[in-house]
Amino acid sequence: MSYDKPRRDRSERSREELDSVIERSNDFDVSRRSILATTGAGILGGLFSSTGTVGAAESDALNAKTRTTIWTDEMRANARRNIGRYDWAASQRDTAVAEADARLERLGPDLESLWSLVTAQGIPRGGGLVNQREILGGYHDSGDDRLWKMKAEVDNPHGDGKLTVPTNDFAAYRESGLDDRGMFDPDLADDSLLVNEEHPEMGEGWGVDDGWGWVDENDDLGGGAGTRWNFVAYYNHWHIWRPGGILGLVRRLTDAYLYTGDQKYSRAGTVLLDRIADVYPEMDLTEYTFTLDGFWNSHGGRQTGKVVGAFWESNLMRPIVRSYDAFFPGMEDDDELVVFLDDRTDEYPGLAEKDSVEKIRKNIEDSIHREILPANKNSNMIVASGGGSALVQAARALDEPDGYTREAIEWVFQPGDEYFDGDVWNEEPENWYTTGGNILTPLVDRADRDGYFEIEAPHYNRIPHSSVRQVADYLRGYDAFDGADLYQHPKLQQSLLQNTHLLLIDEFTPQLGDAHGPSAVEWSQPSVEEGFKLTGEPIFAQLWHYQNGYSTAGINGSIFDAEPENLSDDVQAIIDAEGPLDLPSQNLAGYGFAALRDGENYLNQSFGTTYDTSELFADASTEVNDSFDEAIQFQCYEPGEWWTFEFEADEAGEYDLEIESLFVGSYGIYNLFLNGEQVDTVDFYSPSFTRDTITYTVDLEAGINELRFECVGKNDDSSNYLMALYYLTVVGEDEREDWENAKELGNAKRAFWMYYGRTGIDAGGSTHNHGDALNLGVAAHQLELSPDLGYPERTGNWPKHDFTKGTISHNTVTVDRSRQDERWVATPRHFEGEDERVNLIDVDAYRAYEQCDEYCRTTAMITVDEENSYAVDFFRVAGGDDHVFSFHGQVGEATAEDVDFVPQDRGTYAGEDIRKPDYGEETDYNREVGSGFNYLTNVERDTDPGSSVAVDWNVEDYWNHRDDDADGVHLRLTSFGDFDEVALADGHPPDRSGNPDSLRYALLRRRGSDLESDFVSTVEHYEGERAVENVEKVIVEGGQGHAVKIELTNGRTDYVVCSFEETDTLTVDDTFEFKGFFGLYSVEDGESEYAYVQDGTRLKPLDEPALVQESVGRVQGIVEDFTREMSLENELTIRVGGNGSHLERHAGFVYVDNDDSDPWRGEPDPENPIEGRGQRGQGNGAYPIEALGGSNGNLVTVATGRQTFTRDFVDPDQLEDGGYNYIIDDNDDVRIPLTSTWSAE
Repeated sequence: MSYDKPRRDRSERSREELDSVIERSNDFDVSRRSILATTGAGILGGLFSSTGTVGAAESDALNAKTRTTIWTDEMRANARRNIGRYDWAASQRDTAVAEADARLERLGPDLESLWSLVTAQGIPRGGGLVNQREILGGYHDSGDDRLWKMKAEVDNPHGDGKLTVPTNDFAAYRESGLDDRGMFDPDLADDSLLVNEEHPEMGEGWGVDDGWGWVDENDDLGGGAGTRWNFVAYYNHWHIWRPGGILGLVRRLTDAYLYTGDQKYSRAGTVLLDRIADVYPEMDLTEYTFTLDGFWNSHGGRQTGKVVGAFWESNLMRPIVRSYDAFFPGMEDDDELVVFLDDRTDEYPGLAEKDSVEKIRKNIEDSIHREILPANKNSNMIVASGGGSALVQAARALDEPDGYTREAIEWVFQPGDEYFDGDVWNEEPENWYTTGGNILTPLVDRADRDGYFEIEAPHYNRIPHSSVRQVADYLRGYDAFDGADLYQHPKLQQSLLQNTHLLLIDEFTPQLGDAHGPSAVEWSQPSVEEGFKLTGEPIFAQLWHYQNGYSTAGINGSIFDAEPENLSDDVQAIIDAEGPLDLPSQNLAGYGFAALRDGENYLNQSFGTTYDTSELFADASTEVNDSFDEAIQFQCYEPGEWWTFEFEADEAGEYDLEIESLFVGSYGIYNLFLNGEQVDTVDFYSPSFTRDTITYTVDLEAGINELRFECVGKNDDSSNYLMALYYLTVVGEDEREDWENAKELGNAKRAFWMYYGRTGIDAGGSTHNHGDALNLGVAAHQLELSPDLGYPERTGNWPKHDFTKGTISHNTVTVDRSRQDERWVATPRHFEGEDERVNLIDVDAYRAYEQCDEYCRTTAMITVDEENSYAVDFFRVAGGDDHVFSFHGQVGEATAEDVDFVPQDRGTYAGEDIRKPDYGEETDYNREVGSGFNYLTNVERDTDPGSSVAVDWNVEDYWNHRDDDADGVHLRLTSFGDFDEVALADGHPPDRSGNPDSLRYALLRRRGSDLESDFVSTVEHYEGERAVENVEKVIVEGGQGHAVKIELTNGRTDYVVCSFEETDTLTVDDTFEFKGFFGLYSVEDGESEYAYVQDGTRLKPLDEPALVQESVGRVQGIVEDFTREMSLENELTIRVGGNGSHLERHAGFVYVDNDDSDPWRGEPDPENPIEGRGQRGQGNGAYPIEALGGSNGNLVTVATGRQTFTRDFVDPDQLEDGGYNYIIDDNDDVRIPLTSTWSAE
């Protein structure tokens, strides 16, 4: 995982300037600040109220906290009441108790073991590189019951089993070096314990680690000769502090105490908190750097952090600071707790006194909660990666409104940034610092109007969103905080839907940028749920219902809610009224993504009775984890373990059981039994995260039936024996017919998508963006037919990024063998998403290459019937001397027509003499050219092709979405142009996550001086027989434009035309006249059948009356006014030229020409450059039309909903007091394309 380098360094501000910023920000009065919502009221006016709220009670106690503030008394009472009346709540309690007990048994069978578990600064921490994690068996389980021991995934060459590391007894070595505070000091430790006890046959010093690692000179572990292995630091990171140790234990103790009130759990938790408080102030990761010592941690290169890297520090500390609020009541009158901790001060006299609950609480408050603000200020906790949320949680848990709590929350809102004041940014951690939490600026400056941040990759987009949302979560409901609700910020509300727009055919999210995957859902489910509770909008209910397996089973509120089960009824009511999720065609002009969607998914409903398996869980031989939102996971680490589920059948008979399960790389093989009889053996291993349903037809007994899963082993490639289930659906005979009918129709959805957003780090972007403007993708037949390549095999400066992150690996055009320039977002010019036959996206991205005057793509999706669509694609490039149109399919054989290929004996697409680099190798071609062409192998070329070529991919179901290996599914590209060369070649995806070795690329090339190229194509998907019988490019006369004639097997013939000069009247194929931007003309049995025109006025068959004849094809005007504050309801007022009555024919978007760098609007504004990492790009002026207001003379009002016109703060240090920069401006030109259709029906 990698993160972007922070935005500013000392080259931008001197230390004196930074000191003045800090001094000024220390005087920041948050009560003067506001973010304007619908009413324009200040969000932080007042901040803390002296009246009308319940603050911390007066007390003479040493500690500040006097009451619970995160889990209030009322919430705890609700939980206990819900446990008494709902099975699911009781199951949640039982799981929490079982997990806490299992963890206590393993890590702390007594309080002294728990206390000793916590390590101090003297023992390094390091998470290991990816390949090291794989060799060390991952990070979920050490593979050995002994502390400080791990089983490596390497066979013992001198015996049975795997190698154990470290080979010395580090537990004894640590114990020998404890000082008078019980903290490890290597100067006190007994070095005679540093001997190889595990594998002496490997050599006396083999595998011995004193904390600073061991060097594998002979590559015995397979990480490379000379690799430093930090076994102790790795164990300390993952198995002491992270999920396998303290973090996981604190979470489970928190839940167990909240659900039971049993002091056993609060006592254990408090012992941990008090010991963490002893060590946390001195924890300092800057002493254990990667650049100098090889200790890898997640900090973006800064080398900062306390226990773990600065990016992950907040993930560790948030549950810890919250748990203090959970355990707080349990500490009262706990004499056993006080006696135990007081005894520790006798054993270790260097510790502060712990002879009262107040002193214990003060230690926790002073040494954990009050440390979170300095950690943020010193960049040991990164604000945007959860540091702000950790600070708000610490402030709320401490509950000191007139002291630390106020200071901390004010700092979260305080303007500021992160700075480096040194010479070498990744070697001087002490020179990083942060001047303010600046929570509002990311929402305004970094988030676009669609709710996406500066990052293309969906997963990474969630990080800044979650950081802000978690701050909002812990400010809301805190009765000592009197500021407004952050959830009323329009950009935060927009971001609740982040990544939901990207779902294609109800199956997957494209792997845009550095996306992980392939996966179906990349949105934040807590955000979707919060969005529904906040707004009640149907889309949130439909998304929740979809994610829940098209069911409301198990949809409940929190166990802490007064009436948690009302939520399921509310969601179901919307589904009954609005139907299940069915995303329309969408254009996200702020983010830069368009999805053209068609067809119906007949499987988007639940048949039978669906159960949440958490509610059916009955018994298990070992620990079960029910803490996930949906799944319940079996924590199985060896064969022989089992777990059971019970469900009821009203009557005996034949049923279908649909078991929705998770398949991942750490899961095992299980025998499945029903009522004692074996049904199947299931291997739950998958190289990628796969959520799938296994179905069985079985005979059930009337009454209670039992499912039992028994672990019998694991796949050789699996790292563990775990297993997880989501839902069980029981389908009776009466419901099976409906299911069979729906299954026969299947999922007939299909989609074409285009990405045109962030393409790099400049213009305010991110390193997780690719050079892929106007990248085109295809989805149909439940498959991703032309997949993006997603996450790289390595982060950082990795040579293969030339290909996988470069332009050539994407379905777009590469100019002059170079990656596209880095830009914020291109400019859509036309869109259609509501016509019965045409879906359309047209985007101008000429800034993609500085040498290009034109770089535009128009893609239209045309409906054939209920199961088939095709796309017509017009790609226009002007400028440069070398154009390569690239297109690839899913795994499968590719064959070509109308070409005469000659295999290339050696080399790559870059040339016969240029080889493909070895893994990680940077060649001269990489350094000097960097096009990525040298990663395309197995090349076939036709150097004298004709004017058309067809390439057909016989697609395989590589990721197992279907049950027939996609037999008969094809993707077909037919292209027309004056090609100088046509080639096929193998492109190699990143070597990770089970990716295929190669995908077959079609490469259409033109060369010349100052080229102008028009690549005209059709793209088909089909299963079995093609729906398209013939495709040909036809003659267009009378102006500039292209047209394609598509003859369909159903007897219909379509003409698709795109004109580059809308004022020209074109004659297409001596068949019809057309005037406009885009048109479709369909003929059946020699008669006109359908016509569609966008941004045009005429479509007339020759010698027949016009089918479309309009006086205007667009409405034009200028910006008169627009909403200038942050608002949930935004409006654009336009002064139109001429008659605005035609607006009822609008195509759903208004386009404001805001681009001063456009050649027909003059030169770029030198005061507002679009380049530069420090300033995000201007963004385009395309907005969806939510509604049209009544006109006042020639003034028309366009409602754009939550989509704001603000771009960023004029001065981030002043927030809105300094005003906003806007995406549009007064007097900007406005264009609203209109559509007209005609149908014979």
